Amino acid sequence: MNPSELFEIWAPAQSTWSRWAKPVLFTTIGAAPPPVSSEPEAPPLNLRPPEHSVVVVDLPGVNSVKAGLALAEAGYRPVPVFNGAPGPTLTPGGSALIDVRPIAHCLERGVERLRGLPLAADACPAFLLDADRQAPQWGTAAPGRFDNRWLVFPQDFPSASFLLAQRIECAVLVQPSGRTQPLSDLAHVVLRWQEAGIKVQVWDPDAGGALQPIQIARPSRFRSVWYRVLALTGLRRNSAGGFGSVIPEPSSSG
Repeated sequence: MNPSELFEIWAPAQSTWSRWAKPVLFTTIGAAPPPVSSEPEAPPLNLRPPEHSVVVVDLPGVNSVKAGLALAEAGYRPVPVFNGAPGPTLTPGGSALIDVRPIAHCLERGVERLRGLPLAADACPAFLLDADRQAPQWGTAAPGRFDNRWLVFPQDFPSASFLLAQRIECAVLVQPSGRTQPLSDLAHVVLRWQEAGIKVQVWDPDAGGALQPIQIARPSRFRSVWYRVLALTGLRRNSAGGFGSVIPEPSSSG
């Protein structure tokens, strides 16, 4: 199965939410060997969102994909929003700051499980993010490294008015233990929803239990016309879409 066919299964044309899926990670599926380390089985996802909810899964790496597949079995449409491109040398100490191969291979392996599910075209969405999108795994950003850190922006998600038009009145954030607020970039998205009247709740997959209401703290430069420009400072766009390029060597002079 080629990358286009894989992406079509994760983001079918008939789905209401496929316009927000990111293809960048699918373009290199099959081009690199799978990661050496094996992935432990994820614990069961015992999340039961309220009816007519949007779910945002912001967990590290493959845990986000696995949670998305579990939500798919509960009737949700998983929408991959991973936007960091793989680097040319994905080995410890190699060029890429973040190893996205495990995510890509988890997406590839999840295809058979996903396409066997009878999901409706208007099934409520579960947007999948990597909570480590800004956390380099191998060293620091230095000349010669492939910098594939990335952010999300309000434009990467449906607006509050669109969600409300789809009868979605609740947003559920699935995020790691100990985090009391969404990451700053995601806060710019979710606070807009909350201000428009969408109820926001948070759920910790490690602790389980009931959903907890949350008031999103106002992030820096919220609704500022300069926010996107300033947020992109230091990040590198990829020619194929998404984020990721080699940090150039500083020029020298006589």
